[in-house]
Amino acid sequence: MSPTVDPILLSVYARNFKAITDEMSISMEQTTRSPILCEAKDYVTGLYDAQGKMLEQTENLPILAFSLAPVCKYIKDYFGEELYPGDVIFHNDVFSLGNQNNDVAVYKPIFYRGELVAWSAVKGHQADIGGNVRGGYNPNAVEVWQEALRIPPVKVYEKGKLRKDVWNLIFANIRLDIVQHDMKAEMGACTVGERRLIELLDK
Repeated sequence: MSPTVDPILLSVYARNFKAITDEMSISMEQTTRSPILCEAKDYVTGLYDAQGKMLEQTENLPILAFSLAPVCKYIKDYFGEELYPGDVIFHNDVFSLGNQNNDVAVYKPIFYRGELVAWSAVKGHQADIGGNVRGGYNPNAVEVWQEALRIPPVKVYEKGKLRKDVWNLIFANIRLDIVQHDMKAEMGACTVGERRLIELLDK
């Protein structure tokens, strides 16, 4: 027998999830530097349950509407038991469910009372992601190695500590300093989502 769902409580949660992802979106709009992000809003923000299923997502760019949830599940399976509070994960790899190299995602597992309960995530189109051609698109490429930098799931923060070696490896292969700033903005938006969801759970 299915558990009874309180429709009023469900509506309250749904509206709270929407408010959280909207606040994450506002954070992106106000802290990113590339006009691709702060003006064109070529990004998406979302909340997902512990298994990676969508709870709520913004509608900024419809083409990105379902691009985060499959990767969220993939990342959970990829790291397994090696996920900790304070982790931050980058991803853009098209061979592990990414949609294009320039759309770089940040995933942050959310823990509550020691248990993984949800994820906050942001994906945004970055102005450059390395490769043979500025901007990340190489129409003359005949193999993947001539395209932009591929980032399979990788922790840039682990247990709240920056992995400087990983960070420097990624950004040493990207031309524009603005990308480093905008990826920090993505991480900041994920932190907004984490903080607001924990506040909701505390209620």
